[in-house]
Amino acid sequence: MNRNLYNIHILGIGFMLVFSAFITASFIESIVFKDLNRNGIGAKTGFYSLAIIYTCLGIANWFSPAVVKRLGCKISLFLSALPYTGFIFSMYEPYLWSVYTLSALLGAGGGVIWTANGEVIAKNSPGDTKAKNTGIFWSWFNSSMLMGNIFLFFYLGDAETIGDKQRHVIYLVLGVLCTLGTFSFLLLRPNDLSLTENDEAGIVPVQAESIIQPIKDAIKFGTTWQMRFLYCAIMFTGFSLNFWSSVFITVIGNVFPKRSYLALGGICTGVGEISAGFIWGRLSNKIGRHGVVMCSTVINCVLYYLAFISFPFDAATTTAKVAQDNPIIASSLPLTLAMGVLLGLGDGGFNVSIYAALGWWKLQRH
Repeated sequence: MNRNLYNIHILGIGFMLVFSAFITASFIESIVFKDLNRNGIGAKTGFYSLAIIYTCLGIANWFSPAVVKRLGCKISLFLSALPYTGFIFSMYEPYLWSVYTLSALLGAGGGVIWTANGEVIAKNSPGDTKAKNTGIFWSWFNSSMLMGNIFLFFYLGDAETIGDKQRHVIYLVLGVLCTLGTFSFLLLRPNDLSLTENDEAGIVPVQAESIIQPIKDAIKFGTTWQMRFLYCAIMFTGFSLNFWSSVFITVIGNVFPKRSYLALGGICTGVGEISAGFIWGRLSNKIGRHGVVMCSTVINCVLYYLAFISFPFDAATTTAKVAQDNPIIASSLPLTLAMGVLLGLGDGGFNVSIYAALGWWKLQRH
């Protein structure tokens, strides 16, 4: 295996391990805190934690290109993955201050880890190999939606609460997975196209203006008519991410008694996201990006209508054991799991279209 392909596989395996742990941990975070209900932590703490994570990630995205240029790809990946590991291990016995502090650090690391990921793929994709290498990476990464949730499903079994013993085992296993993924980034090899000798040492000389230039470039590109056209779609994907990564799973935990159903919801959403890459990738050649967006819009409309009529209105916020309000139609586990698949398909359709549009516009600008 040549060095470029080796680096792509190591990158994919690292992301698979880190995000198998993080996605599973964040999926069940609100329900875990609800069942814990001590140390100042309650049912809404998980929502606040995720809000801090994604707020800090959004801010960090402005500065992450300069960080990656300064530290190099390998060191940036390793250091930015450490907060993920710390956050997951902190759930062994969480406190309000540790949850919020590590959420902020994780968000800051998230901006850097995704920027460094793009750099590694770009530098290890000579000629026309970028599409193939990107596909290899996403094949590894998408499996993270399934790996941790499958473990969770079999471990929780018929449990109706996540007590201290279950929480300790879950977050120790997830923490070990995340640690393995973090240290796997150090196995990346330098070569002519990828990590330079300075990258390997962890230092890349930069000019003073390079710290500000990525921010200027982002602002300049963000004011183009193409980006203004995409803002509504990008905002929607943010709402969609919030729904499937926290609200949807929390609702399942507040409607259905068995905690293993949380994992089933995550697995079905993962199946939808993975399927979206194959389905929309092939259909885009036949119906175009606009057709994919229209189909995804219809799927999302159906999904959110089903959620509106089949979930109790207090299902996301109740502090009781189960939701107390009556839905318009009776909640059904098969219907809920089907909604998880639709969530992944709808979200994936928008993301595929947005990334394709951004890639095409970038080529046009150069």
